[in-house]
Amino acid sequence: MSQEQKLEGLQAARALAALSVAYFHSYVAVRGAYPESTWLPIPALARWGFLGVNFFFAISGYVICLVTSRPSFTVAGFATKRVFRLYPMYWVTLIAVIGLIAWGKYAPQTLGHFIYSMTLLPQQGAPTYDVSWTLERELVFYTLAALCVPFIGITGLALVLGALAFAGWYLGNPWSFHVVSTTQADFLAGVLVFLGRKPLTRFGSAVPFAAGVVLLAWTREHDFPFSVPISMALILAGMVMLQLPWQRRPFVWLVKAGDASYSIYLTHYIVFLTASIIGGQWLPFALPGWSCEIWRFAVMLTCCLVSYSTWIAIERPMIRLSERFSRPLLLAQRA
Repeated sequence: MSQEQKLEGLQAARALAALSVAYFHSYVAVRGAYPESTWLPIPALARWGFLGVNFFFAISGYVICLVTSRPSFTVAGFATKRVFRLYPMYWVTLIAVIGLIAWGKYAPQTLGHFIYSMTLLPQQGAPTYDVSWTLERELVFYTLAALCVPFIGITGLALVLGALAFAGWYLGNPWSFHVVSTTQADFLAGVLVFLGRKPLTRFGSAVPFAAGVVLLAWTREHDFPFSVPISMALILAGMVMLQLPWQRRPFVWLVKAGDASYSIYLTHYIVFLTASIIGGQWLPFALPGWSCEIWRFAVMLTCCLVSYSTWIAIERPMIRLSERFSRPLLLAQRA
């Protein structure tokens, strides 16, 4: 299997993670226009779609291993690329949040809290923009990877993540700037899939993917410690090895959604909240009840289109810019 196919499988996995979280929050898009509607066509996602965040963390674990295992890896270059990857799109999203606060549609906090939230540094409470709590955990994981991989390798990183996850579980996730936390087990899931990618090829894509889905469904009623990271590792292993005609429709749409998955995750709540306001306050007529699900999926499609636009206009140029800034760092290391 080519590396290209693996990356496309990862993009599809990102799309599934982002769309799961978006669907979980889709009630926001309909509550203004359809305040009495409680029906959802995909009840499993309505109840458990938030687990897409755990899947995102597992994907990050795998991707960071891909990055740090390359001969071109440098800590400075890695940090540069991560900064350009995370912050520009996040700050653009915060500008939209400022607009919602000024509009009176989003609960503001203190100016100091907003400024601190802009840094994505760990905090005990919720950040200004609620969904960005995950980015704080991502930043901690990136720091751990940058500190561990150059000295003890990816296997050492796995051991550190395992120890931190176990300590978080045993101690009840004490405040430790998100370091000692069971969340590290989600990142560890991706790291272990990367380390075991060669023996896992014996099972193909269908077996681990199906096993992960079945285990995840079963543990929703029979949970045990670290059941979610184990499930996510199996699902990710299946997605990494999945071979499909990715250049054909509808698979190419899934890959494109994966490209824009970071934007989907960041912007979906803002798009949904705006849609709720439009449907509940701005339309000169009441929407018929039968159109609720049409509205829901139309708003989700709008979110995908908006997100793909921000991927093209913001994320992709920032990725290219990070490559330009990190190239001299690589040349300096080789010299």
